[in-house]
Amino acid sequence: MIRKPFLLCGAGLVLAVAACDSSTGVASSITQADANDLALQMDAVSTMVPSDFGLGSLFSIRAGGSGSAAVSTPVSINHEFTVTKACPKGGQVVLAGTLTGAGDATTHSFTLDAAATRTDTDCAFQTKNGTLTLNGNPNITYDGHLNIVNAALSGLQTQTHKGSFSWARVGGSGVCDVDITSSYDPATHTATVSGTFCGIAVNASQTRGT
Repeated sequence: MIRKPFLLCGAGLVLAVAACDSSTGVASSITQADANDLALQMDAVSTMVPSDFGLGSLFSIRAGGSGSAAVSTPVSINHEFTVTKACPKGGQVVLAGTLTGAGDATTHSFTLDAAATRTDTDCAFQTKNGTLTLNGNPNITYDGHLNIVNAALSGLQTQTHKGSFSWARVGGSGVCDVDITSSYDPATHTATVSGTFCGIAVNASQTRGT
């Protein structure tokens, strides 16, 4: 396991869901606006910060992409991580997996790929139709790509999610399948998610990290 201190600032991960259990009758109450809003809320909860990975603070991401750099040579990264995030209305999300890639502390640059699972435990979000609580069914597969050049995010930072979770709120419950792609563009500070949410197509964007 590589223990060189590197800092990881994720763009954020976004979830959406397809194929809800229509027998509950609740899926029909989720509007297009509801689906887009919930996808963005899920993304905000999943956004990972440098301290989440235990890779230290040698790297820092600055607006100008500059900063002091320690002398070192490029190294390979192979690091297991587990991140726990609190949800807005209670419960939590756990992301656990492996980071692989390469980094150079001299140039404050690195490329990382994450392969992990996301598990929701009573993770609650506010919706227009009341609080909706998610639980892993059992979990969601997550793959993410992060690229930093000269201490700044460079190019699209991307994530994919695939799997399923169960959900419940007053009036019904169901199971949804995840199949979503998300991206963050550091040039415009825009996070975008596209895919499906309980059978509803979503395409939502939000400005972040300005």
